[in-house]
Amino acid sequence: MPPLGAPPTYSTPATLALALLALLTSLWHFTLGALDYSRAGRYVGLGLILLAGLTLVYGVLMLIRYAEARDAMGDPHPRTPMYITPHEGRVPVTGVGLGVGLLLADVAFAVASQTFAGHVAGVVLAVLLARQALKIRPERGE
Repeated sequence: MPPLGAPPTYSTPATLALALLALLTSLWHFTLGALDYSRAGRYVGLGLILLAGLTLVYGVLMLIRYAEARDAMGDPHPRTPMYITPHEGRVPVTGVGLGVGLLLADVAFAVASQTFAGHVAGVVLAVLLARQALKIRPERGE
C-alpha cells in the first residue's frame, strides 16, 4: 500500500507518457496495417489494424484515467480512496501484452520485407510502450 498522501498511480507523469505513447504507437501501426493490407494480404493487414485499434483504446482509457486522477486529487471531500483498485495490477499487464503483440507483428512483417523501415520503427515504439507500461506497475504490498 502506498504511503498516505502519495499521489494516485494514475496521476503520475509516467501514466501520461504511457497514454501518449500508446496513442502514437497505435496511429503508427494503423498506417503500417493499411500499407500491409494491400501488400501482404487482407487478413494480415486487418490483424495489425485490429491490434492497433486495441492499442488506441488502451491509450484513450489511460488518458481518461490520468485526467480523472488529476481531477480527483483536487477534490476536497473524496468519496472513495484511490489506492489499490482491482484493475491497477492488470493495466500494466495489458500494456505489456499489447506491446509484445505489436513487437511480434512488426518483427514478422520486417522479416517478410514488408515496409521494413516502418516496421523497425514500430518495433522501437512497441518496446517503448511495453517498457513504459512496466513503469506504472503498483508496488507489491507487505
